[in-house]
Amino acid sequence: MPYNPRLKFLIQILKAVAKNDTPANIYRRLKAKQHLLDQEFAQVLQSWAREQFATVEREAALDIATHIGNFTNRMCEFPLGNRANNLEIAIAGYEAGLTVFTPTDFPQEWATTQNNLGNVYSNRILGDKAENLEQAIAFYQAALQVDTHTAFPEKWAMTQNNLGTAYSHRIFGDRADNLEQAIAFYKAALQVHTRKDFPDKWAMTQNNLGTAYTDRILGDRAENQENAIASCQAALQILTQKDFPEKWAMTQNNLGTAYSQAGNLEQAIAFYKTALQVYTRKAFPEMWAMTQNNLGAAYSEVGNLDQAIASYQAALQVRTRTAFPQYWTQTQNNLGFAYSQAGNLEQAYNAYKSAIEGVEFLRRQIVSGDESKQKLAEEWNELYRQMIDVCLQRGDSSEALAYIERSKTQNLVEVIVKRILQQELQPLENEIAEELLRLKTSENLDQIYLNQLQAKREEIQKREVPLSTISFSDIQALIDDHTAILQWYIFADCFRAFIITHHHPEPQVWSSTREDLDNLEKWKADYLNIYESKNSTWRQNLAAKLQQLAEILHINEIFAQFIPSNIQALIIVPHRYLHLFPFHALPIKSNEQFLIDRFTKGVRYAPSCQLLQLAKNQPQPSGELGKMFAIQDPNDDLYYTNIEVETIARHFEPTPIVLKKSQATKDALYQPPHNNSLQSAQCLHFSCHGYFDLESPLNSALALANSRVSSVPNADSRRFRRFTKDSDFDLQKCLTLGDIFNLNLSQCRLVTLSACQTGVINHENTSDEYIGLPSGFLKAGSAVVISTLWSVEDFSTTLLMIRFYDNLNSLPIVKALQESQLWLRNSTQTELIQWTSEHPKIEPTYKTEIQELLDWYRLDPKPFNQPIHWAGFCIIGE
Repeated sequence: MPYNPRLKFLIQILKAVAKNDTPANIYRRLKAKQHLLDQEFAQVLQSWAREQFATVEREAALDIATHIGNFTNRMCEFPLGNRANNLEIAIAGYEAGLTVFTPTDFPQEWATTQNNLGNVYSNRILGDKAENLEQAIAFYQAALQVDTHTAFPEKWAMTQNNLGTAYSHRIFGDRADNLEQAIAFYKAALQVHTRKDFPDKWAMTQNNLGTAYTDRILGDRAENQENAIASCQAALQILTQKDFPEKWAMTQNNLGTAYSQAGNLEQAIAFYKTALQVYTRKAFPEMWAMTQNNLGAAYSEVGNLDQAIASYQAALQVRTRTAFPQYWTQTQNNLGFAYSQAGNLEQAYNAYKSAIEGVEFLRRQIVSGDESKQKLAEEWNELYRQMIDVCLQRGDSSEALAYIERSKTQNLVEVIVKRILQQELQPLENEIAEELLRLKTSENLDQIYLNQLQAKREEIQKREVPLSTISFSDIQALIDDHTAILQWYIFADCFRAFIITHHHPEPQVWSSTREDLDNLEKWKADYLNIYESKNSTWRQNLAAKLQQLAEILHINEIFAQFIPSNIQALIIVPHRYLHLFPFHALPIKSNEQFLIDRFTKGVRYAPSCQLLQLAKNQPQPSGELGKMFAIQDPNDDLYYTNIEVETIARHFEPTPIVLKKSQATKDALYQPPHNNSLQSAQCLHFSCHGYFDLESPLNSALALANSRVSSVPNADSRRFRRFTKDSDFDLQKCLTLGDIFNLNLSQCRLVTLSACQTGVINHENTSDEYIGLPSGFLKAGSAVVISTLWSVEDFSTTLLMIRFYDNLNSLPIVKALQESQLWLRNSTQTELIQWTSEHPKIEPTYKTEIQELLDWYRLDPKPFNQPIHWAGFCIIGE
């Protein structure tokens, strides 16, 4: 066998452990061989243990497992070396022990090892943070199968405390609920860990409880901070500097954070400095760096920026990108803010740039899904906003625009790129998913193969899924000389418009005042409040509200100053809640009435320029809109949609696939032959009820047949939603946004959502992610989505949709919709009646019914000229 220094050292250290060598001596040995303590050492440990357990007798295997466990305990506590590698070695050691410590033969040792694995995964640096915490929680809950309150109360209490810590940091689920769970776990632990019986454990749980109260979201803020301070001070009654120096320092640090949250910054600084008496760089480098970071934040708050910068720079000596990527990112962000406040824009730019690179590295580690990625984006959204502001202050509007794009629609961009790369990435994703499932269900917890798969995936993603590569020149290349892009961005103190044309070598930037932003926020709140009240006030006031919005946004000023007269097409890229409003229907000061009249080649929308680039570059389905798949009035309560769909379908004869009324069930959609027709269609048309769920966007849905319910069972109220004023629907029988995300619509060129509120997005999320029904269809593969911004009228929508599909025979999609909207707006009652009578595809009986209804509008020369009828439809995509 070739010489292996890691194997030699492993055997030496295990012999020392077997001889009950002191922890101090063990640490000296580890310190001397730090260079060997890497991930290769973890692999050597697992391989050697596996070989030993396969060849030795049961008693010898038990001894080896015990020695490995004791060594692993020391590795968890070893403060030097690479912390990430130390924890990977610990995982390898504990997992090796489980080969011997089975729940049947050694239940107590098995439970202890489960608890220890929970501790390591709670603190793990490598891998997906959210998934690590879920693994930790699962290990703790497994330990409780043996360590019950009755049988092992002390161990039960310890695990309750550990669960509290895991829930304090948990990413999945609601943050406020997780913290309430954490507090409950800590309080449960205190039932056993009393001050009298277990004073040091009581004190540590009090300390942890203080941290949870510091972070608590629910309840009164001042009361939470008082509870946090009281818990930490109670802990210090036991955790003295003399008896428990490390725990004393931790509590001092936590008191600093509690006082900082309470606004007592001088006291916070004093506590952080006190903690540093024990947390020296030499003895506790990781904790020293954490405290330096916290101290920097407190100095920054009181305006002592030189001290703040010095503290952050000190922290970064330990918090390196390699050793602690998450903490490195956090401190770089803090350093950038301090430099920005100090007016040092170059250093602020460099620090923010590093922090953003760190965030995007952390994002690539996530394997647990979009929820974790969205929460990461929400957590770091302010970083991007600060960077954009610094770029503008440096006079670099092109760089500012690049970072705007870098912050937007990351999940959607990534998924679309992955779809393009499906052939290479999908088998790898399947292997990772299978390996994760194996790790959850197998006693063999060797993660070496999983790590290799994730490394390979990261290599592909770095090469093929850059979320930050679109430059200003790339954006300019998306348009011609007669097209402009108007991109909006909302800052903390203003909002800005970025105008991109071929007429200027960099983006032109228009900035609002703080008063404009305040007016926009008030206008938005009033608009949504009136709309959500579901009465006639919103309908009656829509035109006036849009006039107000045009004035607040200074639309006329922007167009006069930045949009040349030869521009014929406009692409609008909204930001956050601006996605909810029909820019094309804003009044303008000119001979035309609205923005839609100003641009002869139409107005369309895009969530980001990156998505436009992807749509332009990815292979498009061949052929025209030849194959149609439609859903027609599945709940039999939208009469005119039947006229709409049956007329439109005649454009696609002889083979349109239309699921009518009761046929349009979810089961039918997913089963042959309709599932194949859905996937192969170039045009999808949904005429039904739509609903957007602000609290849970993935439950936004299109209502299908049999989904309406007469009453909502109390047992599972989350399954049901009220789509219309007086009707509830069963989400399990609807096509939800979650379902849409999983469709394969790679052949689709156009999705038309002729339903209510299908263009509404989650305007309250702060991640800059575009989350709504249109994003689902874009993610599934459609090039273009037509959706609605409010509850549209059944009758006027039918006329508009018939006209739109008539136009598709000769016009591009964006122009076809524009002409249809202008036609509906400008047509008189007489012209509409004549158009109906002459239309070759409307059935005679339907013509009569349309004409009879139009007769009711005889006193209104242009019955549909108000924006409520025509402005709700918008085009998203290429």
